[in-house]
Amino acid sequence: MTTIEAVRLKSSDKSVITREKTVGNGVDKYFKLKNSGLLTSPTPIVFQAGLLKVENTHYTVDYDHGVITFLVVPPQGEEIEFTYYWSVFTDAEVQYFLTEAGDNVTIATAQLLLAWAADASRLAKRQTLSGGGGLGQTVIDTSVAARELRATAKALIDTEVALGESIPAEGLTEVPWTEQVYHQQVNQHYIRESEG
Repeated sequence: MTTIEAVRLKSSDKSVITREKTVGNGVDKYFKLKNSGLLTSPTPIVFQAGLLKVENTHYTVDYDHGVITFLVVPPQGEEIEFTYYWSVFTDAEVQYFLTEAGDNVTIATAQLLLAWAADASRLAKRQTLSGGGGLGQTVIDTSVAARELRATAKALIDTEVALGESIPAEGLTEVPWTEQVYHQQVNQHYIRESEG
């Protein structure tokens, strides 16, 4: 098992397989999938008019944003089917957390969960500020998910401390709303270690 797979396993950010169908309109060559964060392995499978197409020969993939771009515009009415795997965090993002944590899978997982919690909190605030989903629609309380993610991250850090690591759970706090401040907060434990 790779370290990326270990972080995905510990954080429950497992890949999900999704199949989508659409029809060409004779104009668009860009097709935005419902999900982003596509996994590079296995690569997406694309059928056009029942024929298997080849990446970089018939189409290209923007894995981060979930966009398939055909090199030739599909004709109007032609069926297109996409099958792909995706997860909340891309492999590159998981690797970033691993690098920041010095390849410590537990700490990287805790950092990933805190980033996930911050995103859930941001989504909850955005929904609240926008008045929810409109009249008669219920806003999902994603702040509950954020609390659970933070609690799981704290438990991971506490376990690491019990195993001899010198990183207290209080050292990793919920990430604030900007990426720059997030990086400063996540790296608090490194600052404390160098000062201590």
